[in-house]
Amino acid sequence: EKCSKETGIKEGLPFIATGADKACETVGNGCLSKDVASVSLGTAASVEITTDKYVEPETFMPAYTAVANGKFNPEIQIFRGFWMVSWFRDQFALNEKIEAEKLGLSAERLLDEKLAAVPLGCNGLILQPYWGPGLKTPQAKGIMIGFSDIHTRLHVYRAIIEGLGYALFDGLENLQRRSRNKITRIAVAGGGSQSDIICQITADIMGREVYRVQTYETSGLGCSIVAFNTLNYYKSIEEAVSKMVRVKDTFKPIEENHAKYMQFYNRVYKKIYERNLPIYN
Repeated sequence: EKCSKETGIKEGLPFIATGADKACETVGNGCLSKDVASVSLGTAASVEITTDKYVEPETFMPAYTAVANGKFNPEIQIFRGFWMVSWFRDQFALNEKIEAEKLGLSAERLLDEKLAAVPLGCNGLILQPYWGPGLKTPQAKGIMIGFSDIHTRLHVYRAIIEGLGYALFDGLENLQRRSRNKITRIAVAGGGSQSDIICQITADIMGREVYRVQTYETSGLGCSIVAFNTLNYYKSIEEAVSKMVRVKDTFKPIEENHAKYMQFYNRVYKKIYERNLPIYN
């Protein structure tokens, strides 16, 4: 009664503990089977899968408990993630911010429209998005290589998007190897998933079909799924997902693009951290 008076929350309202933000996001993406990965294109980007048995995503790194009983969510996270889009906007995209305001658009929306003008691979500009250290890579720094006189601010922007894609693909490959599960589809959520071109770039890098559901705020949807199950509107998390999650859009990878991205990934991206580690130290 006292709490109700102080907060305005109705007395007797049930409070339900759901799960971690990414765990709820994974459920909200409908990722309950081991062949689907949930990719968060949010402030902290991540790739997460759901497993029946405990699997460490990296040695000595624990898997999270999933919101579904008896399941786990191994996760690889890129800590700065799509915060880098905001960083680019604030540091380098003043012209787009002004133009977007006049057009009644967000600066990100305008940047997306210009993204397609930059070719795949950014004319050789490649970025590793370690703008903050990882738990397994504490020495890491961000790096961008391959500059030439043809590059513009928009090349830098696309290099950020592609670099995040490479990092998430790297995490996906690691999760697939450690879980011994073949991942065939990708669900995306978070602010970056609102962009069609970013979703297509993600599909092309991953080499897998990418889908998004009816909202990009799937962490909130996942919380709702747990609540409806807890209050016995549905008999299980699986039933709640089947009733509450709807695939809205799909993006199929373009094989030619995937092959080009894999050349950049294998020949350059995978070597950047190890080759530069002495300098980071």
